[in-house]
Amino acid sequence: MVLAVVCAVWPWAAGAFDAGKMEDFKTTNVCKYCDLTDAPLGGRDMRGADFQNANLSGAVLVKANLGERPMEKRTLVSNFEDANLRRADFSGANLHMANFTSAYLREANLTGADLGDAVLQNANLKGAVLAGANLKGAKVDGAKWDDAKFCKTTMPDGAVNDSGC
Repeated sequence: MVLAVVCAVWPWAAGAFDAGKMEDFKTTNVCKYCDLTDAPLGGRDMRGADFQNANLSGAVLVKANLGERPMEKRTLVSNFEDANLRRADFSGANLHMANFTSAYLREANLTGADLGDAVLQNANLKGAVLAGANLKGAKVDGAKWDDAKFCKTTMPDGAVNDSGC
């Protein structure tokens, strides 16, 4: 009974992530080395967030805005360098210019995500779903694409990949 009340007040309380880190992140937009496994972050404006070396495995980031902040003097983009994003759900997310260098995106859902000009160098995208995603201008040197699913996916060179339709 008490658990049900706690879950109703704090929807993330039943998840595997650190609720204290979630509160800190909401205030600072920084979550370096933190654990937000299975965290519900969908629909949030998190432009310029720093998730370097964070564990966001299974996190729900549906329609989250993680793109650049163009109105500032310098452009701040979301940083997922070396982050664990296995099975994270980024469907429909704005990830324009985000940094995924060496990120673990295995089995991630990137359906319809905007990854234009993103950095995916040495990222592991094995089994990721990229149907309808935009990768135009993305830097993908060394990325692992084994078993990735493409359909109506705009590739870095602007060509459309329909291999998985």
